[in-house]
Amino acid sequence: MLLKLISSLLLFTWIFSISVESSCSRGCDLALASYYVWLGTNLTFISEVLQSNIVPYSTTNFDTILEYNKQVPNKDSVQAFSRLNIPFPCDCINGEFLGHAFNYSLRPSDTYDKIAQEYYANLTTVDWLQRFNTYPPTNIPDTGTLSVVVNCSCGNASISKDYGLFITYPLRPNETLDTVLTQTNLSSDFSGLVQSYNPGANFSSGTGLVYIPGRGPAIVNDLQRFTLWELG
Repeated sequence: MLLKLISSLLLFTWIFSISVESSCSRGCDLALASYYVWLGTNLTFISEVLQSNIVPYSTTNFDTILEYNKQVPNKDSVQAFSRLNIPFPCDCINGEFLGHAFNYSLRPSDTYDKIAQEYYANLTTVDWLQRFNTYPPTNIPDTGTLSVVVNCSCGNASISKDYGLFITYPLRPNETLDTVLTQTNLSSDFSGLVQSYNPGANFSSGTGLVYIPGRGPAIVNDLQRFTLWELG
């Protein structure tokens, strides 16, 4: 009986701790999504699927995206199998977690797998799509709108108050902590800090999301640092 009581108390504590850690009261103005450019896509498509009040959908004007991706020399030709940082607002969704709900316009023959893994470059998952939409996986219509939720981070003031702009980074096969740091233009000196923001994360798992301190225009970085001080 005593063992059963202790087990029950431990289970309650575990559930409670998850509930507290996953709750939120507000979001932050800005986060970045690390979008893996698949063969055949372009900035028009990326601005369509990740459009928000920060990045409007456009077929010609990609200034906001390019502002965060100075390595792109030609807006008409984005290098396949590279990554782009796409800014988006980080909201507190239903008081439960930080994320943003994008609206995706369905196309004929769409599947949850294709939308999550290709169109949204693993920034979301099939399970997440099913949670926030009512369409059964075997009966997705040719037209309509899906809610595509992408998680984000506003930082953690208990770890550092110097960073308030974070990249939602989907891990891919053959990546390691070192390659993630290289992809996000961080030196190895940041490895401990990055691990602190992602406790228990296996950077070599080839799947899942991690959150990496990001960089943007100087004025944005200053704003985000101020916001994090306020949140702390």
